[in-house]
Amino acid sequence: MSGLGSIGRQHLAAFAQLPGVRLVAFDPDPGRRAAAEAHPAVERAVAEYADLLDAGPGAVVIAGPDHVHVPQLRAAADAGVPLLVEKPVAAGLAEARDAAAHVARAGTPALVGYVLRHRLVVQRTRRLLTAGEVGEPVAVHVMLGAYGTIEAAVDRFGTPEPDRLYRDYSHEWDYLRWCFGPITRAFAAARTVEAVPHVERPNCVDGLLEFASGLRATFHLDYLEPVGTRTVQVLGTGGALLADFGRGNITTRTRTRTELHELPEPPAVALARQAAHLVAVARGEAEPVVTLADGVAALAASEAVRAAAATQRWHALSLPD
Repeated sequence: MSGLGSIGRQHLAAFAQLPGVRLVAFDPDPGRRAAAEAHPAVERAVAEYADLLDAGPGAVVIAGPDHVHVPQLRAAADAGVPLLVEKPVAAGLAEARDAAAHVARAGTPALVGYVLRHRLVVQRTRRLLTAGEVGEPVAVHVMLGAYGTIEAAVDRFGTPEPDRLYRDYSHEWDYLRWCFGPITRAFAAARTVEAVPHVERPNCVDGLLEFASGLRATFHLDYLEPVGTRTVQVLGTGGALLADFGRGNITTRTRTRTELHELPEPPAVALARQAAHLVAVARGEAEPVVTLADGVAALAASEAVRAAAATQRWHALSLPD
């Protein structure tokens, strides 16, 4: 386990639920190492990333600050250690592309932490869409309100960083690609609302994505709404679907019926499912659900949205999906 900040501690708790898993933790901060060593599932905590790799782990999770992702995933790949890297893969698209190529040459299994793919409600949404439950999709709308993220990760947001919202919620670009195919271009407009205690810049983004199929999706992302909203609405030639990923339910409507699919589960359950998946990949029992190529494509979408907001023009993705 590399990195013991907010998300790193969540990963640690997830792996601690798996039978027979022993954990070695790394963080340069002595206080975080001491806290980790107090956890019954942690064998020891080390002060250097090299010491973590020297411990001979079966897999490694890279959950430190964004700027350490690339050097750490390269080192793990060179050591032949299967890895899961948190998003974004890298601070920039060119760096992410180079890192993905490096890992591919090494032949080391690598996953990206788009944990929504492991949530039952997201998986069911994709199955319903793939099965044609609402016919051919003709319109998609995504809503995300997430001030609670700031409240849950105070340390991380203590350091000012412009444009964080685009990368933090690249989850949306990943599951949209998974459900609807490659994203080819984006349009967006951003603003900063000051009427909250912690102000990210920007903290409100609205826009439009275009897919290779010609389908378009509107989206809204913010670090403002306090309750927590994460929904996707799909209108199709055969009906409509409304998925509430936060509450874990999906409503589908067709001419003949309305159905409610209820799949509620705590967020920690999906994180544990992702942890078990990494173990299975490391053992050669499964292929990665979310690959480095997926991570690079999501970052490409993030950069396209950011660039579109800055220029107020449509922006093509820099990297083909």
